[in-house]
This record gives sequence, C-alpha cells and structure tokens, in this order.
Amino acid sequence: MQRTVVVVGGGISGLTIAYELAERSQRLGNGIRVLCLEASDRPGGNIRSERAVGFTCEAGPTGFLDNAPATITLARRLGLADRMVRARPEANDRYIFRKGKLRKVPLDAVSFLGSGILSPLGKLRLLGEPLAPRSRKDDESVFAFAARRIGGEAAATLVDAMVSGVYAGNVHELSLGATFPKMREMEQRHGSLFRAMLAKRKEARAEGREAGGPAGPGGVLTSFKSGLDELTDALARELADKLRLRNRVQQVADMGQRGYRVLLEEGAPIEADVVVLACPAWNAAPVVEGMDGELHRAIGEIGSAALVVVHTGFRTLALGDQPAGFGFLVPRGQGPRILGTLWISSIFGGRAPEGSSLLTTMIGGAHDPRAIELDDRTLLDLVRADLKSAMSIMVAPYFVRIVRWSRGIPQYELGHPRRLETIEGRLREHPGLFAAGNSYRGISVNACVEEAPRVAEAALEFLSSRADTAVG
Repeated sequence: MQRTVVVVGGGISGLTIAYELAERSQRLGNGIRVLCLEASDRPGGNIRSERAVGFTCEAGPTGFLDNAPATITLARRLGLADRMVRARPEANDRYIFRKGKLRKVPLDAVSFLGSGILSPLGKLRLLGEPLAPRSRKDDESVFAFAARRIGGEAAATLVDAMVSGVYAGNVHELSLGATFPKMREMEQRHGSLFRAMLAKRKEARAEGREAGGPAGPGGVLTSFKSGLDELTDALARELADKLRLRNRVQQVADMGQRGYRVLLEEGAPIEADVVVLACPAWNAAPVVEGMDGELHRAIGEIGSAALVVVHTGFRTLALGDQPAGFGFLVPRGQGPRILGTLWISSIFGGRAPEGSSLLTTMIGGAHDPRAIELDDRTLLDLVRADLKSAMSIMVAPYFVRIVRWSRGIPQYELGHPRRLETIEGRLREHPGLFAAGNSYRGISVNACVEEAPRVAEAALEFLSSRADTAVG
C-alpha cells in the first residue's frame, strides 16, 4: 500500500520539506506520496515579491545571508545559480538614528569607540565587557544579557534597535538562548563577546571569508534578480501537483497504527502515515487541539508581532542623491515611531526604475501593536514625517505600497526553550507527527531551509521503521 506524507503549509519551510521528501523518495524508489497543502491561493508564505511600474517590493524577508550554505545549495539545485544577486558593497554601511541624526555604525571596534553613537560613559562601560561575569541562568532576556555584558546604554541603543529590526520584538521579553543562541554560546565558550569576536575574526581570516562585526552578522545579503520569491516559485514548480493551494487544514486526528486523518475545510479527508506541521504556530495550534490539549497549549503560547511594511518610491534627484547604504534603525525613545528603513535600491540593483530610489520602512512590532490598525493615509503621513526627521526628505513619494502582517514575526519569548521541550515531548507521543518552520528554532530563510533536510530524513526514517515492523 502506498504511504503518504502530508506537509501542512506552503511557505519556505513546507515547500522545502516537501521538495526534500519528494526528491529523496524518487531517488530511493520507495513510492512515497508527498502532498503539500497550502491554505492560500499562492505559495511562499511571508515571502512575496511584488513587481509594479519598475519597482520590486518584498512584503516579507528581503533576502538571506550567504554565510550559511544551505539556501545557496538549494538555489543551485533548483537551477537558480545564475539568478542569485548579492548586496552591493555600499550596503555594508548601516546607520542608527540617535539624538536627532543618522550615525554610521563603524565596522571595527576602534572606529566604533570614536563614533558618536554612545556617550563617553557608555563607551567606557563597553570597554569593560571582558570583565563582566557569565550568567548562571538557564534563560535570560536579550536585554538583561546585553546590559550585563556591554552596559545599559549600549543595550538600549544598539541591541534594542537590532532586535526591533530583526524580530520587531520586545528586547526585555525575548529569550537570548532562543533568539540569539550563538551569543550565549560565545559567552559560555570564550567568557567574553570581545574575545569571541577576535577568535571569530581570526578564524574567518584563516578561511578567507568575512566575519561579523558591530554593524551586523557575517555574510552578504543575497536574493534573486526578480525578488526572493523566485526561490519559492521554483520550489512550487518542482512540486507541481504535489502542491495543493486553497487547501486549508482544519484538524489532524491521530488514528494510532493507522496513521493520521487530515481534515480539510473543503473536500474529503486525507489519510496520512506522516504529517509535518510546517505552518505558523498560530495556525498549527488549533489543528492539533482535538488530538492533544497539552501540545495545543504549548504551540499556542508562541506569539507573533504585528508589522506594517511601507514601500515608498522617490525620484533620486529629489532626495539629493541619497541614500547610500543598507539603511537605518531607530532605538526606542529617539522620536520617530518607525522601527527603521531599508534603502532597498542601494542594497540591490534593479529594484527601482532608472533615476528612482526605493525605501522600505517598518512600523509596529511588539512595542507598537496598534500601528497595524492605522489607515493608509495615516501610515504614509507617519512615514513621511519620520523620513523627514531622519533623512531630510521633503518631497512626497510617487510610488507607495503598504503591506500589513497581523501575525508577522514569531516571538521567542522567555520560556521558549522549555516550551520547545514540551512540544518535542508531546510529538514523541504521536509517532509520525512533526513540527517545523520559523515558529520554533529560527525565523530566517536560512534557518528554515537548513531544517528541512533533517525533518525530511526523520520522516523517512519513521516510515522505514514502520515498514520493518510490519514485515517483522
């Protein structure tokens, strides 16, 4: 009898897991039927590239860093090697809006100490980082970690802005071990972030690659010529009829040795030997509610931050030939309400018509959840006022696109590691049921792609063990 694997969710995680399963099944010749069910009418989840009047606007992620090989390898397997584009060198320049002006974040520690981003006392406290004690807590907020190691001013200015830019989250509520596990590892291994960065730079030089620094993580932001959804569209093409759009899953029932019954909003139920929940936590929780109350509660505790993305297009000459760089972030309490702005046409070529510039501004997040309720006119007025303060932009944009995400970015809040332990424990009680995606172990495209082969392999191993048991 043919065995069936159902992947719930057609975002980057679900598509990649289904692709890995299908490819492995074909190679092994085991005849496994793979189905990827997506509730909406398009694949890709939060990855969505809109192309209009010469602009390319990303509704969700802008790209992925090239310092992790999984996504690049996947793109090459999909025949997209010649479609990949790397950020321009000038995108290394990043800014913080502080005390009424944009301040460039230096790329090295010496220049950083000479910059005006921190006060003299803040810089002095930063120099004391190697003397800060290690934490003995199992779970610590990102802010508590940063304040303990580099001081309150640097934590409030730099780390708060970085966390807002990546997670749109509350730095006081997010778990360090879940959101930035490498930071915790650096402290545990080297006793100091400075010493860890020196070791990392030495290692990177020996390998001939770039290391991270004060301005951001190592690696170069990478996308595709026509936008990031080239990747998800290519996955969808490979899956062909294995991908079913407009198939909303309402419930998954554990049938014991008979596997699982996947109940749809419309259409007949699907009998499956394996189910992979690759949809967001807020979607997965109700799906398992009738099957396992504890699993339902644990997954349901994973929240998300609402976010508004506002794309604005300007005539470059009207901006005074700016901007040049990656963009800027705004620490809380500095005046502007926006979280920050990416200078998209400075990062990648071909994202705006000749003679035009595209800016992408984020508003909302954990600290400003009501921003998503503002109407388009109010949002645009807010963005224009804040861009005027930060960049002295006086003219109105001639192109505008506004995207609202009511459940935008997963929030790995304090207790997230224990939450994952509970989820994993409950999943073991339901052999053949898996949970994957950016709600659990990493929100980036790279994290989702890296996880996919492991999930696919685990699913195939389960099917193989069940077949061996049946034969025995």
